[in-house]
Amino acid sequence: MGREQIRARKYVYFCIASLIFISLFNCAGIKDAWLPNQAREYLLRGQKLFSQRNYNGAVDEFQKVLSLPPDKPLKDEALFNMGLVYVHFGNPKRDYEKSLNLFLKILNDYPKSYQVEQAKIWVGVLLENLETNKKVEKLKEAIKNREARKETLKETRKKTKETRFEEYGEGSENLIRSQKLLARGNYEGAIVENQKVLSLPDPRSPKDEALLNLGLIYAHFRNPQKDIEKSLEYFRRLIKHYPKSSFVEQAKTWVGILEENVELNYLIQKLKQVDIDIEEMKREKPP
Repeated sequence: MGREQIRARKYVYFCIASLIFISLFNCAGIKDAWLPNQAREYLLRGQKLFSQRNYNGAVDEFQKVLSLPPDKPLKDEALFNMGLVYVHFGNPKRDYEKSLNLFLKILNDYPKSYQVEQAKIWVGVLLENLETNKKVEKLKEAIKNREARKETLKETRKKTKETRFEEYGEGSENLIRSQKLLARGNYEGAIVENQKVLSLPDPRSPKDEALLNLGLIYAHFRNPQKDIEKSLEYFRRLIKHYPKSSFVEQAKTWVGILEENVELNYLIQKLKQVDIDIEEMKREKPP
């Protein structure tokens, strides 16, 4: 697991380094003939400092371009280069959120800039990176909580195995069968066993645990009937109808993660639609 994470991190750094190299190569091709002297000097000095890994000095030079009067050009270039500085893996003050905001500013304020296409690529990469990191941290916390809960349950079952059946009444055997079916990859069978618990009239039946199990089954990445909306529905029912359940915090964590996932997919689709719209506009003949 640790080696996979290291390899994944190295791959991300390699991609970022490649993008930065391509971006700097393109920036180096700027034609000097039409660049205003003052802005050009700041920009080239900043690029030189950046190549020397003087990140603070480079940012200062790019900021000078942005501080020039509004009618002066090259501000999109300065923003783009600052975005590269803040995403560079060698920068000790690396800040993906700052970088993302700089690239977004190019898209919003300079839609005709020739840096727009690269800025769009950076926006996609950084959005995915930021959202993935958030999910990973929350999943780690959820796994940690679940492992702690599992150990507690093991100890409790050892000491009070018979009492647990009396306390829960009907439904305990269904939960046990559900776990065994889930371990074998029989998702439909596991769903049926948990649904049986929900249909029991006994108020002592562990319906909160059944709701948690159903939410997890429908969120399982190997389940061919994976359904995020259904998963969210069961977690929300648990939170609403069993607010004092020991599973509530875990359900809340899953709701947060799944809602972020839905939102991220929406943003990715929206970005793809922007690309489609741009391509259609390019194909349209001018009147």
